[in-house]
Amino acid sequence: MGALAIGVVTIAMLTGAGDDFNDVTVGQAPPGWTVDTSGGTVAAAAAPDATDRSLQLTKPATTGVVRATKPLAALAGAVTVEARVRGTGTGGWLHALGVDGAAGPVADIGLRAGQLYDGGSGQSLGPVADGSWYVVRLELRTAEQRYDLYVDGERRLAGAAFATAATALTSLSARIDAGYQGGINLDNVAARQAPADSVSYLVADQFNDAPLGAAPPGYQATPGPGTVAVAAVPSAADRSLRIAKTVATGSSNAVRTFPAQTATVLVRANLRTDETTGTKVALYLQSSTGKTAISLRFVNAELQYFDGVTAHPLTAVTAREWYTVQLAVDVAAQKFEAFVDGRRVQPAPTGLGTTPRWSFRDPAATDVASALIGVGESQTGTVLVDNLLVYPHRPSAPAGTVIDVRNPPYGAVPNDTTPDTAAIQHAIDDAPPGARIVLNGGVFLTGTLRLKSDMTLWISRGSTLRGVQDDAAYPIYDRAALGAPNWGLSQFRALLFTLDADNVHVDGGGTIDGNGDKPEWRIEGNGPDPNNPVRRPLLFLPMRGHNVSLRNVSVQNAATWAVVPVQVDGFLVADVNLDSNLTYNRDGIDVCDSDNVVVERTSIWTDDDSIVMKSYDPVGVDDVTVRLSTVGHSERANGVKLGTESMGAFRGVTVEDVLVKHTLRSALTVTVVGGATARGLTFRRITAQDAYRAFFVLLGERTDGKTPLAEPRWVSGVRLEDVTGTGLREPSVASGETIGGHPYRVYDLLVSALHQELPGGAAAQPAAPAEYTGNYPESSMWPALPGSGLYVRHASGVTVRDATATLAAPDVRPAAVYADALDVRTP
Repeated sequence: MGALAIGVVTIAMLTGAGDDFNDVTVGQAPPGWTVDTSGGTVAAAAAPDATDRSLQLTKPATTGVVRATKPLAALAGAVTVEARVRGTGTGGWLHALGVDGAAGPVADIGLRAGQLYDGGSGQSLGPVADGSWYVVRLELRTAEQRYDLYVDGERRLAGAAFATAATALTSLSARIDAGYQGGINLDNVAARQAPADSVSYLVADQFNDAPLGAAPPGYQATPGPGTVAVAAVPSAADRSLRIAKTVATGSSNAVRTFPAQTATVLVRANLRTDETTGTKVALYLQSSTGKTAISLRFVNAELQYFDGVTAHPLTAVTAREWYTVQLAVDVAAQKFEAFVDGRRVQPAPTGLGTTPRWSFRDPAATDVASALIGVGESQTGTVLVDNLLVYPHRPSAPAGTVIDVRNPPYGAVPNDTTPDTAAIQHAIDDAPPGARIVLNGGVFLTGTLRLKSDMTLWISRGSTLRGVQDDAAYPIYDRAALGAPNWGLSQFRALLFTLDADNVHVDGGGTIDGNGDKPEWRIEGNGPDPNNPVRRPLLFLPMRGHNVSLRNVSVQNAATWAVVPVQVDGFLVADVNLDSNLTYNRDGIDVCDSDNVVVERTSIWTDDDSIVMKSYDPVGVDDVTVRLSTVGHSERANGVKLGTESMGAFRGVTVEDVLVKHTLRSALTVTVVGGATARGLTFRRITAQDAYRAFFVLLGERTDGKTPLAEPRWVSGVRLEDVTGTGLREPSVASGETIGGHPYRVYDLLVSALHQELPGGAAAQPAAPAEYTGNYPESSMWPALPGSGLYVRHASGVTVRDATATLAAPDVRPAAVYADALDVRTP
């Protein structure tokens, strides 16, 4: 798969037959690899077993060479290379994983004399056992010409220099040279170029590489009587800036400056206080002259906006809970919008028209140039900030023809009473390629709108596109008659939809309101199938097509699922606050059989699953990145989920730097029960708070008639790294299923730095739970498990490193239980 541009986003992934090797005939070289077998053999092998195969290099003597090389599509920027490796006969040099550029080797990870080595520097990276498997990951940065190395999720090397300068990475390799003998196995090989940022950051502070115990670079720190330092919170790999003060005199604070902004700037941060008493500076935005534009404070058990006279509550606060705040700051107008965990918090409306906004605290603040957090005079306590992002709001596409739908011949009337469907659709149909259709100045009431290629629907800041509550305004489309792809429904309705449209963008800073609280739309089922929303319009449904984006909008009150890309190649959701917590079947984002998908800087509050990937077709889901985002609430379901619909494969999914809170089910869920496979699933730097489980992984066969019967295949290469869970109700789970005495396994499972707070309290050892029975697989099934922190069953190649479970009450159970789990390592 090549690179695809989404505005300034570029995604690329090493895909194709052979990267997991499970479908390659044993004894044959995998497609796409070049091999040199002058000294032995290079072929797929039934190792670890006949289902989970690997690429095996075997060199029985010291003469000749064996080598396997996989070309890459010139990956540059931030690139992750990963493989599960095993060496046999590690007394000699076994070059287990090499990364090359055009001019030569960039990194070379080898096994020698029972040690893992960085071939470039010759540095030992720790012992390895002959015949044991290790997950090796390199995070390479071509701009810096440096890389980090991780083994089983633990960083062993930081900032190592490229052995040979390279502007792009062009191949991967494994080899055993002349003079040495032995064997190498590679499994789940992947090289992925991270999607470029879709914005140009003024500030992007995650603190993860800043030294612990000191103020981070770029900050002006005033410790006063307290401390201003980077802390291992939520975890050692996911750090934050903490300001703590125990003496009620003086001030302790930290200031981050950035170039002064006079237009529209977005500010996003995760904020936390460890006490619900006193007053602390959660986040102040100040001008270049030191005037305060916006002052957010933790006051006792509230997060408030203080305008200089009046304190305005934004949300109730629990100690040690993280809150994601996003501010859309219109500096010229001295106004701002505020969102907490995806929910808009606004002044009381004064009537119909534009969305009410808060006013600056100090009208003398004519620009915004710094952010401040701290604990002030006469106060004590602790405040933390993480993932502080500051960036301007700029259009996602170049300005072309601008069509204001209020103008003749369209004549839309944004009064929230007159339907504007015909006027807006007329403007869309008239628009030349590259046009921007502008909704500005109020509430535009509409039914179904069909967007087309090469256009931007621009909903201006303060304006709203609102769906009508008249079923007749939403035509029922027959999927087959329309020629639309399969995504589980034979008929559908939608507020916004596309079919086979490329380069379609929705942007502007305004609001899309599904207006979905119509009583008939709040009845569970509302049709012959309880999950069939045919009488309820989806909010945004792009089907097929390339380069589609939803950016800089607030989405609320969807009548059913909100954002549903179906077989779209290149889909971006960025800077979206999605609040759809109406009852019954209100998912947030449903990625269906799409590829090259990025969800970033997005906060979601839903009734049902918040971010979910589904496959209704053999197309499958490929190359999805979810990052720097928050699930604020899932009333009845999961935070981030893959499945339950899983007829096609899930490949190359990365979820990182994500906060998940208040979910009835699990924070992270993988349910592959429709006959598909899954590989390369990475969940990294995840904070889970108040969830049923931190994670739930299931491979099985669904038999309740909702999907075609399909024998399970395999799940391989699941990475759960730096997952921190507080307020959890049950242990984490990964399980396959046994059918007719045959186990279907989860393969190559890595759990690294899993830290959970759980209730404990079991007075007797529970029995093993029953096998999965084929019903709808909820992550809340199996409530009483033999392990107090982790239960793994029907698995092979399990590595669990640095896993802790802090229990509120004494518990007789062991922390982890492995049932029918092969090749378990707990380094």
